[in-house]
Amino acid sequence: MAIETKVRRELSHLTQADIAAAQQQDAYPDISGKPVFIELFRYQVPVDRKLTFEQGHIFSLYAKKLAEGVAGAVADDGGAQTNETAEANNATANDMTLLPATPAVGDAYYFSYEFPFNKLRINIGTNGAGVWTLAWEYYNGLAWVALPGLSDGTTGFMAGTGNKDVTFTIPSNWAKTEVLGFTEYWIRARVSAYTSVTTQPKGTQAWIHSATEMDNTDRIRLEVREANELAKKILIDQAMYAQVKEFTERSKLYRLDIVEPVGAKSNMWLVILVLAKAPIDVSECYFDLTCNRERFAII
Repeated sequence: MAIETKVRRELSHLTQADIAAAQQQDAYPDISGKPVFIELFRYQVPVDRKLTFEQGHIFSLYAKKLAEGVAGAVADDGGAQTNETAEANNATANDMTLLPATPAVGDAYYFSYEFPFNKLRINIGTNGAGVWTLAWEYYNGLAWVALPGLSDGTTGFMAGTGNKDVTFTIPSNWAKTEVLGFTEYWIRARVSAYTSVTTQPKGTQAWIHSATEMDNTDRIRLEVREANELAKKILIDQAMYAQVKEFTERSKLYRLDIVEPVGAKSNMWLVILVLAKAPIDVSECYFDLTCNRERFAII
């Protein structure tokens, strides 16, 4: 009896659910030099299939940054520094001394992470009361200077209790420096003026990024690669995250950057990459990519 092969062609949707856990990873930015794209998802076409991508096909991605604790937390009381990293990374109430019981100009609280970041979330256990001013600063390789684009949701640790966000623009000249033995990217809240205190501010916990979305400066790339990875074709070269994050409004869905169909045969790779200024949490990334799929069956 002759063996026949039947080809079934259909429009298909490829999502993160089709990718094995071993082929997805958190994407940490490369800070060793020029920023590069880092793999987030990798999908290998099964042996019985072929995928074809065309101009009308779309790609959508929703992605969040990692919600991680701080790498370092240090309280500075007149130059006497105390390591409160463990306290900043647990949920014990009021175990972070954000300012001394009696502050003075120059007292500070330091927060750090191993990569540049643009958001700090602090769970304020006891909001401070008194008259003082905080200067939020970073180290530029020569001196501590004001953070650009600052928005202090803590209002100098006096805004109230609960989660408060401090956001800023990542400085282009931010340099690692050493604080109490930790060489990281540090920011600090320094007392720049002081008159009086009636309630000492205390913190409960702190996080970097706090699971916020990727932002408009982050980029997405989509590639089809040969099985041996020696050749590749680009489906999306460099799209802003803001362009590809829509799932529901069809007028905003991102069309692939191709002028003619691109095929992906069995064992070839589809790779989704990101270029971001903060680590991306793959478990909080969801995508939808349309393609034409051919399935082969013996009848």
